Amino acid sequence: MSIEIVTQPNSVRPFRLWDATAKVQMRWRYYADKTRAHNAALIEARWAAIGVSVEVFDVRNGKLLGQYTRRATTVTFMNGGAK
Repeated sequence: MSIEIVTQPNSVRPFRLWDATAKVQMRWRYYADKTRAHNAALIEARWAAIGVSVEVFDVRNGKLLGQYTRRATTVTFMNGGAK
């Protein structure tokens, strides 16, 4: 199964949240600022069930910016390699 994210080079709110467990974009989670997108992903991961992963990506180029995974007592962050 392949999931393709369509790039949108002229997007006003290019930073999006992706539910990696369900493999869908989170509705109404579009941000113009990278920092706000990361904060929102952290909040979403904190309130999610154990094992759920929330990813932040840039829709302009499809680049993964980071991934937050809910664990039993913590939320872990993995850098996507973007600067």
